[in-house]
Amino acid sequence: MKLPHLEWVNQDSPYLRQHQQGFRLLQFDDELEQAFKLYHADLLLRRMRWALLVATLIALVFVLVDALNLPDPLRGQILSVRIGVIQPVLLLAWLATYRRGLRQHLQLIGGIASLLCGLAVASIIGLARHHHFALPYEGIILVTVFFYFMVNLRFTTAVLCGWLVFVAYVAVEVATGLTADLLVSNALFLGLANIIGSVGCYSLEHAARQNFIAHGLLQELAEKDFLTGLLNRRAFSERAERSWRQAQREKQALGVVMMDVDFFKRYNDHYGHAAGDEALRLIAKVIGEHARRPLDCAARYGGEEFVGIWYGLSEAQLLVILEGIRSGIEALGLNHAYSDAAGVVTVSLGLAYLTPQSHQGLGEALRLADVALYLAKEQGRNRVMAKRQEGEAK
Repeated sequence: MKLPHLEWVNQDSPYLRQHQQGFRLLQFDDELEQAFKLYHADLLLRRMRWALLVATLIALVFVLVDALNLPDPLRGQILSVRIGVIQPVLLLAWLATYRRGLRQHLQLIGGIASLLCGLAVASIIGLARHHHFALPYEGIILVTVFFYFMVNLRFTTAVLCGWLVFVAYVAVEVATGLTADLLVSNALFLGLANIIGSVGCYSLEHAARQNFIAHGLLQELAEKDFLTGLLNRRAFSERAERSWRQAQREKQALGVVMMDVDFFKRYNDHYGHAAGDEALRLIAKVIGEHARRPLDCAARYGGEEFVGIWYGLSEAQLLVILEGIRSGIEALGLNHAYSDAAGVVTVSLGLAYLTPQSHQGLGEALRLADVALYLAKEQGRNRVMAKRQEGEAK
């Protein structure tokens, strides 16, 4: 996926910072790493399912071939490994991809399944050598290529599986007395398969991480206000509607807040638009720091006006948060010589506190918050005013 024009992206974007830092070691900052793991698991989930299903069918073909071609007692020993280890491991890993609760653990599950299958194939080769049966060793190369490129394993997991299976294979061949020239030849080809797999797997994950960053940047361009880094009005409306519907279902209270920078036109006229933009960025940062929970959100509503929604808090808890926003913005100490509210930049906040009912919409709450904001301005600005829905208990 192609990166958007980076000058269009908010400079505080974690995706932009990660792009600038790079990720040659295939590791993001903690903030993005967890998100990437879920993105990667969801993106390639179908491929992992098909790969495990195909592997199960291929393993079944080998069961049939061995049942027809292997002599006793080798046949029974090898079939016990194929049917007792490889088939159930692949089947269980395939079933795990359909359990949503296991989605975040699929790398571990896929890695364990790949390692067990690789070790099982190494043991099959060892059993054949012990019985002096010329079983082709190339099967372990097929297994190696499979979990590097088919099972959706990330680089670290795939490399660990690949080289552990390599060590196990060499140990088996040494223990069964394979001649030195054949051992060196076989180990060379298996080692080269691991090197090719390691390089290829690194390239695939690096590309996946690049796509993740590009996807994140494009999503931010669509949802975030360029100047402040907060949500834009459209994105806020979508998220707030989801929170509103969830609050209706769960009968939880919501705080809908309208915020307006006091006498901001005077600030712009006196200090210039560049200073005004910087002031809005600093104000947005304070607001954003107080809306970090998953169902809370804050946005630039337009010009010097901001809006926010807080989920499932008591009115007292919410008033503490809003007072923290008000005092935090005042504490920025941005001189405002033409403000009638204070000598520095301040903000007025109007809170609508209510429990959404089935007959109500988000628009009603925004109108109520706007009334509360008007009252805050009317009473001198640089303050928080709250209003409840008529008929709602105090």
